[in-house]
Amino acid sequence: MLGQNLYPINGTLREPLLIIEWVMIFLFSELAFLLYMRVKNRERKLSNFIEKASILFLLAYSSMGVFYIFGDYYMETQHSRLVVFNIGYLLRMILGLVFIYKIEKYQIIIGKYLFSKIFLIFTLISVVLFFTAIEFTQNASLVLFWIPLILIFLIYMKKLLKKTSENQEIHNYKVKIYFSIIGVIFLGFGFGATSDPFVSLFGLIIRLFGDIIQIIGIFVLSIYFINLPSLSEQNWKDKIDKLFLMRASGICVYYKFFKDPTNTRQDQIMSGAINTIRMMLKEISQDDGEMVIEKEGKVLITHQGKYITGVIVADQNLRSLNFLLERFIEKVEFLYSNIIRDWDGAMEIFLPIENITKEIFF
Repeated sequence: MLGQNLYPINGTLREPLLIIEWVMIFLFSELAFLLYMRVKNRERKLSNFIEKASILFLLAYSSMGVFYIFGDYYMETQHSRLVVFNIGYLLRMILGLVFIYKIEKYQIIIGKYLFSKIFLIFTLISVVLFFTAIEFTQNASLVLFWIPLILIFLIYMKKLLKKTSENQEIHNYKVKIYFSIIGVIFLGFGFGATSDPFVSLFGLIIRLFGDIIQIIGIFVLSIYFINLPSLSEQNWKDKIDKLFLMRASGICVYYKFFKDPTNTRQDQIMSGAINTIRMMLKEISQDDGEMVIEKEGKVLITHQGKYITGVIVADQNLRSLNFLLERFIEKVEFLYSNIIRDWDGAMEIFLPIENITKEIFF
Protein backbone atom coordinates (compact mmCIF):
# COMPACT_ATOMS: atom_id res chain seq x y z
CA MET A 1 0.00 0.00 0.00
CA LEU A 2 1.28 3.46 -0.93
CA GLY A 3 3.44 4.94 1.81
CA GLN A 4 3.23 1.93 4.13
CA ASN A 5 7.05 1.81 4.55
CA LEU A 6 7.19 5.46 5.58
CA TYR A 7 5.12 5.13 8.73
CA PRO A 8 5.43 5.49 11.64
CA ILE A 9 7.62 8.50 10.86
CA ASN A 10 11.16 8.24 12.22
CA GLY A 11 14.52 9.81 11.53
CA THR A 12 15.98 13.28 11.88
CA LEU A 13 12.83 15.08 10.70
CA ARG A 14 10.50 13.35 13.17
CA GLU A 15 10.92 15.90 15.98
CA PRO A 16 10.82 19.04 13.77
CA LEU A 17 7.71 17.71 12.00
CA LEU A 18 6.00 16.83 15.29
CA ILE A 19 6.71 20.26 16.73
CA ILE A 20 5.52 22.22 13.70
CA GLU A 21 2.38 20.09 13.29
CA TRP A 22 1.41 20.47 16.94
CA VAL A 23 2.08 24.20 16.60
CA MET A 24 -0.15 24.22 13.50
CA ILE A 25 -2.96 22.50 15.39
CA PHE A 26 -2.56 24.95 18.27
CA LEU A 27 -2.69 27.93 15.90
CA PHE A 28 -5.84 26.68 14.16
CA SER A 29 -7.51 26.00 17.52
CA GLU A 30 -6.43 29.40 18.81
CA LEU A 31 -7.93 31.10 15.76
CA ALA A 32 -11.18 29.22 16.39
CA PHE A 33 -11.16 30.37 20.03
CA LEU A 34 -10.45 34.00 19.06
CA LEU A 35 -13.32 33.92 16.59
CA TYR A 36 -15.61 32.47 19.24
CA MET A 37 -14.67 35.27 21.66
CA ARG A 38 -15.27 37.78 18.87
CA VAL A 39 -18.83 36.67 18.12
CA LYS A 40 -20.15 35.26 21.41
CA ASN A 41 -21.56 38.63 22.50
CA ARG A 42 -23.04 39.33 19.06
CA GLU A 43 -25.28 36.28 18.63
CA ARG A 44 -28.17 38.26 17.20
CA LYS A 45 -26.15 39.76 14.37
CA LEU A 46 -26.76 37.81 11.19
CA SER A 47 -23.73 39.35 9.53
CA ASN A 48 -21.50 37.27 11.84
CA PHE A 49 -22.56 33.92 10.45
CA ILE A 50 -19.36 33.68 8.38
CA GLU A 51 -17.30 33.90 11.56
CA LYS A 52 -19.47 31.29 13.28
CA ALA A 53 -19.16 28.88 10.37
CA SER A 54 -15.41 29.50 10.16
CA ILE A 55 -15.03 28.35 13.76
CA LEU A 56 -16.35 24.93 12.74
CA PHE A 57 -14.02 24.77 9.73
CA LEU A 58 -10.99 25.56 11.92
CA LEU A 59 -12.06 22.95 14.47
CA ALA A 60 -12.57 20.35 11.71
CA TYR A 61 -9.15 21.10 10.27
CA SER A 62 -7.29 21.11 13.59
CA SER A 63 -9.04 17.99 14.92
CA MET A 64 -8.10 16.07 11.76
CA GLY A 65 -4.52 17.17 12.33
CA VAL A 66 -4.54 15.43 15.71
CA PHE A 67 -5.61 12.15 14.10
CA TYR A 68 -2.97 12.56 11.40
CA ILE A 69 -0.27 12.92 14.04
CA PHE A 70 -1.36 9.83 15.98
CA GLY A 71 -1.75 7.81 12.79
CA ASP A 72 1.54 8.85 11.17
CA TYR A 73 3.81 8.95 14.22
CA TYR A 74 2.51 6.32 16.64
CA MET A 75 0.61 3.59 14.76
CA GLU A 76 2.78 0.56 14.01
CA THR A 77 0.66 -0.98 11.21
CA GLN A 78 -1.03 0.42 8.14
CA HIS A 79 -4.40 -0.94 9.27
CA SER A 80 -4.23 0.71 12.69
CA ARG A 81 -3.15 3.93 10.95
CA LEU A 82 -6.20 3.80 8.69
CA VAL A 83 -8.52 3.13 11.63
CA VAL A 84 -7.23 6.24 13.40
CA PHE A 85 -7.53 8.26 10.19
CA ASN A 86 -11.09 7.12 9.60
CA ILE A 87 -12.22 8.17 13.04
CA GLY A 88 -10.78 11.58 12.20
CA TYR A 89 -12.43 11.57 8.76
CA LEU A 90 -15.86 10.94 10.28
CA LEU A 91 -15.38 13.72 12.85
CA ARG A 92 -14.20 16.05 10.10
CA MET A 93 -17.17 15.16 7.89
CA ILE A 94 -19.62 15.86 10.73
CA LEU A 95 -18.05 19.24 11.51
CA GLY A 96 -17.89 19.99 7.78
CA LEU A 97 -21.59 19.19 7.46
CA VAL A 98 -22.45 21.59 10.28
CA PHE A 99 -20.14 24.19 8.71
CA ILE A 100 -21.95 24.03 5.34
CA TYR A 101 -25.36 23.96 7.05
CA LYS A 102 -24.46 27.14 8.96
CA ILE A 103 -23.56 28.85 5.68
CA GLU A 104 -26.72 27.74 3.87
CA LYS A 105 -28.96 28.45 6.84
CA TYR A 106 -28.46 32.19 6.35
CA GLN A 107 -27.46 32.34 2.69
CA ILE A 108 -28.79 30.33 -0.27
CA ILE A 109 -25.84 29.37 -2.49
CA ILE A 110 -27.52 27.16 -5.12
CA GLY A 111 -30.92 25.93 -3.95
CA LYS A 112 -32.04 25.64 -0.35
CA TYR A 113 -29.60 23.43 1.59
CA LEU A 114 -28.32 21.81 -1.63
CA PHE A 115 -24.72 21.48 -0.46
CA SER A 116 -25.85 20.38 3.01
CA LYS A 117 -27.82 17.52 1.46
CA ILE A 118 -24.90 16.51 -0.76
CA PHE A 119 -22.49 16.62 2.16
CA LEU A 120 -24.89 14.56 4.29
CA ILE A 121 -24.89 11.87 1.57
CA PHE A 122 -21.08 11.99 1.43
CA THR A 123 -20.93 11.62 5.21
CA LEU A 124 -23.10 8.50 5.03
CA ILE A 125 -20.85 7.13 2.27
CA SER A 126 -17.84 7.70 4.55
CA VAL A 127 -19.54 5.69 7.30
CA VAL A 128 -20.23 2.82 4.88
CA LEU A 129 -16.62 2.85 3.63
CA PHE A 130 -15.35 2.79 7.20
CA PHE A 131 -17.03 -0.56 7.82
CA THR A 132 -16.70 -2.13 4.36
CA ALA A 133 -13.63 -0.79 2.52
CA ILE A 134 -11.37 1.06 4.94
CA GLU A 135 -8.43 0.94 2.52
CA PHE A 136 -10.23 3.31 0.11
CA THR A 137 -11.31 5.94 2.63
CA GLN A 138 -8.08 7.96 2.54
CA ASN A 139 -8.41 8.75 -1.17
CA ALA A 140 -12.20 8.93 -0.99
CA SER A 141 -12.01 11.62 1.71
CA LEU A 142 -10.29 13.94 -0.77
CA VAL A 143 -13.39 13.77 -2.97
CA LEU A 144 -16.06 13.54 -0.28
CA PHE A 145 -14.74 16.38 1.90
CA TRP A 146 -12.65 18.77 -0.17
CA ILE A 147 -14.56 18.97 -3.47
CA PRO A 148 -17.90 20.17 -1.93
CA LEU A 149 -16.01 22.54 0.35
CA ILE A 150 -13.97 24.06 -2.49
CA LEU A 151 -17.06 24.33 -4.72
CA ILE A 152 -19.12 26.16 -2.12
CA PHE A 153 -16.19 28.48 -1.43
CA LEU A 154 -15.64 29.31 -5.12
CA ILE A 155 -19.36 29.86 -5.77
CA TYR A 156 -19.61 32.09 -2.70
CA MET A 157 -16.57 34.11 -3.83
CA LYS A 158 -18.04 34.48 -7.33
CA LYS A 159 -21.30 35.84 -5.90
CA LEU A 160 -19.43 38.25 -3.64
CA LEU A 161 -17.37 39.55 -6.57
CA LYS A 162 -20.51 39.99 -8.63
CA LYS A 163 -22.36 41.90 -5.93
CA THR A 164 -19.54 44.06 -4.60
CA SER A 165 -20.52 47.63 -5.35
CA GLU A 166 -18.45 50.74 -5.88
CA ASN A 167 -19.59 52.10 -2.51
CA GLN A 168 -17.95 49.13 -0.81
CA GLU A 169 -14.68 49.40 -2.70
CA ILE A 170 -13.38 51.72 0.00
CA HIS A 171 -13.23 48.65 2.26
CA ASN A 172 -11.17 46.82 -0.42
CA TYR A 173 -13.65 43.95 -0.51
CA LYS A 174 -12.45 42.70 -3.89
CA VAL A 175 -8.86 42.65 -2.67
CA LYS A 176 -9.98 40.61 0.34
CA ILE A 177 -11.84 38.19 -1.93
CA TYR A 178 -8.77 37.61 -4.11
CA PHE A 179 -6.51 37.13 -1.09
CA SER A 180 -9.05 34.68 0.36
CA ILE A 181 -8.80 32.63 -2.83
CA ILE A 182 -4.99 32.73 -2.56
CA GLY A 183 -5.28 31.51 1.05
CA VAL A 184 -7.39 28.54 -0.07
CA ILE A 185 -4.86 27.72 -2.81
CA PHE A 186 -2.03 27.77 -0.25
CA LEU A 187 -4.07 25.62 2.12
CA GLY A 188 -4.93 23.07 -0.56
CA PHE A 189 -1.40 22.97 -1.95
CA GLY A 190 0.11 22.57 1.51
CA PHE A 191 -2.34 19.84 2.45
CA GLY A 192 -1.64 17.99 -0.79
CA ALA A 193 2.11 18.20 -0.18
CA THR A 194 1.68 16.25 3.08
CA SER A 195 -0.24 13.40 1.41
CA ASP A 196 1.25 9.93 0.93
CA PRO A 197 1.88 10.20 -2.85
CA PHE A 198 3.99 13.36 -2.48
CA VAL A 199 5.83 12.10 0.60
CA SER A 200 6.62 8.83 -1.21
CA LEU A 201 8.08 10.76 -4.16
CA PHE A 202 9.96 13.57 -2.39
CA GLY A 203 10.46 12.35 1.16
CA LEU A 204 9.57 13.94 4.49
CA ILE A 205 11.03 17.32 3.51
CA ILE A 206 7.97 17.91 1.31
CA ARG A 207 5.75 17.28 4.34
CA LEU A 208 7.64 19.93 6.30
CA PHE A 209 7.24 22.34 3.38
CA GLY A 210 3.53 21.51 3.14
CA ASP A 211 2.98 22.19 6.84
CA ILE A 212 4.56 25.64 6.53
CA ILE A 213 2.46 26.45 3.45
CA GLN A 214 -0.71 25.40 5.33
CA ILE A 215 0.10 27.75 8.19
CA ILE A 216 0.60 30.63 5.75
CA GLY A 217 -2.63 29.71 3.94
CA ILE A 218 -4.80 29.58 7.06
CA PHE A 219 -3.46 32.94 8.26
CA VAL A 220 -4.16 34.58 4.89
CA LEU A 221 -7.63 32.99 4.82
CA SER A 222 -8.41 34.05 8.38
CA ILE A 223 -7.29 37.64 7.88
CA TYR A 224 -9.22 38.22 4.67
CA PHE A 225 -12.10 35.74 4.38
CA ILE A 226 -13.39 36.21 7.93
CA ASN A 227 -13.53 39.98 7.37
CA LEU A 228 -15.54 39.68 4.17
CA PRO A 229 -19.16 40.79 4.18
CA SER A 230 -21.87 38.19 3.84
CA LEU A 231 -24.08 38.15 0.77
CA SER A 232 -26.73 39.68 3.04
CA GLU A 233 -24.43 42.69 3.39
CA GLN A 234 -24.32 43.02 -0.37
CA ASN A 235 -28.13 43.04 -0.57
CA TRP A 236 -28.44 46.03 1.75
CA LYS A 237 -30.74 47.89 -0.67
CA ASP A 238 -33.48 45.36 0.07
CA LYS A 239 -33.13 45.92 3.82
CA ILE A 240 -33.17 49.71 4.13
CA ASP A 241 -36.58 51.26 4.85
CA LYS A 242 -36.25 54.88 5.97
CA LEU A 243 -33.53 57.51 6.39
CA PHE A 244 -33.68 60.57 8.66
CA LEU A 245 -31.39 63.51 9.40
CA MET A 246 -32.06 65.38 12.63
CA ARG A 247 -30.62 68.25 14.59
CA ALA A 248 -29.94 67.87 18.29
CA SER A 249 -33.27 69.59 18.97
CA GLY A 250 -35.09 66.69 17.31
CA ILE A 251 -36.12 68.62 14.19
CA CYS A 252 -36.01 66.45 11.09
CA VAL A 253 -34.21 68.38 8.34
CA TYR A 254 -34.29 65.58 5.76
CA TYR A 255 -36.01 62.22 5.28
CA LYS A 256 -36.19 59.51 2.64
CA PHE A 257 -38.63 56.56 2.46
CA PHE A 258 -37.06 53.82 0.35
CA LYS A 259 -39.80 51.18 0.42
CA ASP A 260 -42.80 53.52 0.45
CA PRO A 261 -41.74 56.88 -1.03
CA THR A 262 -45.31 58.23 -1.02
CA ASN A 263 -45.66 58.00 2.77
CA THR A 264 -44.73 61.43 4.17
CA ARG A 265 -47.26 61.82 6.98
CA GLN A 266 -45.36 60.48 9.98
CA ASP A 267 -41.82 61.69 9.34
CA GLN A 268 -41.75 64.38 12.07
CA ILE A 269 -43.41 62.13 14.65
CA MET A 270 -41.06 59.25 13.86
CA SER A 271 -37.90 61.35 13.85
CA GLY A 272 -38.82 62.90 17.21
CA ALA A 273 -39.44 59.47 18.69
CA ILE A 274 -36.14 58.15 17.36
CA ASN A 275 -34.28 61.14 18.72
CA THR A 276 -35.92 60.73 22.14
CA ILE A 277 -34.88 57.07 22.30
CA ARG A 278 -31.35 57.95 21.26
CA MET A 279 -31.02 60.70 23.87
CA MET A 280 -32.23 58.35 26.61
CA LEU A 281 -29.73 55.67 25.64
CA LYS A 282 -26.97 58.23 25.26
CA GLU A 283 -27.43 59.32 28.87
CA ILE A 284 -27.00 55.72 29.98
CA SER A 285 -24.15 54.64 27.73
CA GLN A 286 -22.35 57.95 27.09
CA ASP A 287 -21.81 56.68 23.52
CA ASP A 288 -21.20 59.49 21.06
CA GLY A 289 -20.75 57.32 17.97
CA GLU A 290 -22.89 54.63 16.46
CA MET A 291 -25.84 52.98 18.17
CA VAL A 292 -28.19 50.22 17.12
CA ILE A 293 -31.69 49.71 18.55
CA GLU A 294 -33.62 46.54 17.70
CA LYS A 295 -37.37 46.48 18.33
CA GLU A 296 -40.43 44.76 16.85
CA GLY A 297 -38.69 43.35 13.80
CA LYS A 298 -37.04 46.66 12.85
CA VAL A 299 -33.54 47.97 13.46
CA LEU A 300 -32.67 51.62 14.10
CA ILE A 301 -29.10 52.36 13.07
CA THR A 302 -27.88 55.75 14.24
CA HIS A 303 -24.73 57.77 13.71
CA GLN A 304 -24.08 61.08 15.42
CA GLY A 305 -22.08 63.74 13.64
CA LYS A 306 -20.94 67.10 14.97
CA TYR A 307 -24.19 68.92 14.18
CA ILE A 308 -26.68 66.30 13.00
CA THR A 309 -27.69 62.72 13.75
CA GLY A 310 -28.52 60.24 11.03
CA VAL A 311 -30.96 57.37 11.55
CA ILE A 312 -31.64 54.45 9.26
CA VAL A 313 -34.69 52.24 9.85
CA ALA A 314 -33.95 48.82 8.35
CA ASP A 315 -35.07 45.22 8.45
CA GLN A 316 -31.63 44.01 9.54
CA ASN A 317 -28.50 45.39 11.16
CA LEU A 318 -25.80 45.35 8.48
CA ARG A 319 -22.27 46.70 8.53
CA SER A 320 -22.88 48.06 5.03
CA LEU A 321 -25.66 50.32 6.30
CA ASN A 322 -23.55 51.52 9.24
CA PHE A 323 -20.71 52.32 6.87
CA LEU A 324 -22.94 54.11 4.30
CA LEU A 325 -24.71 56.13 7.01
CA GLU A 326 -21.37 57.30 8.37
CA ARG A 327 -20.26 58.36 4.88
CA PHE A 328 -23.60 60.12 4.36
CA ILE A 329 -23.29 62.14 7.59
CA GLU A 330 -19.68 63.08 6.83
CA LYS A 331 -20.54 64.36 3.36
CA VAL A 332 -23.62 66.29 4.47
CA GLU A 333 -21.75 67.98 7.31
CA PHE A 334 -18.81 68.79 5.06
CA LEU A 335 -21.11 70.63 2.64
CA TYR A 336 -23.51 72.12 5.22
CA SER A 337 -21.27 72.75 8.25
CA ASN A 338 -21.57 76.55 8.16
CA ILE A 339 -25.27 76.47 7.28
CA ILE A 340 -26.23 73.99 10.01
CA ARG A 341 -24.28 75.85 12.67
CA ASP A 342 -26.17 79.11 12.01
CA TRP A 343 -29.38 77.61 10.59
CA ASP A 344 -32.36 79.99 10.63
CA GLY A 345 -35.05 77.32 10.19
CA ALA A 346 -35.44 77.46 6.39
CA MET A 347 -36.01 73.88 5.22
CA GLU A 348 -35.48 74.64 1.51
CA ILE A 349 -31.75 74.88 2.03
CA PHE A 350 -31.60 71.11 2.64
CA LEU A 351 -33.27 70.05 -0.62
CA PRO A 352 -29.90 69.35 -2.38
CA ILE A 353 -29.25 66.58 0.19
CA GLU A 354 -31.36 64.41 -2.12
CA ASN A 355 -28.45 64.39 -4.56
CA ILE A 356 -26.09 63.12 -1.85
CA THR A 357 -28.61 60.39 -1.01
CA LYS A 358 -28.73 59.27 -4.64
CA GLU A 359 -24.93 59.27 -4.83
CA ILE A 360 -24.45 57.07 -1.75
CA PHE A 361 -27.57 54.90 -1.52
CA PHE A 362 -28.49 54.39 -5.18
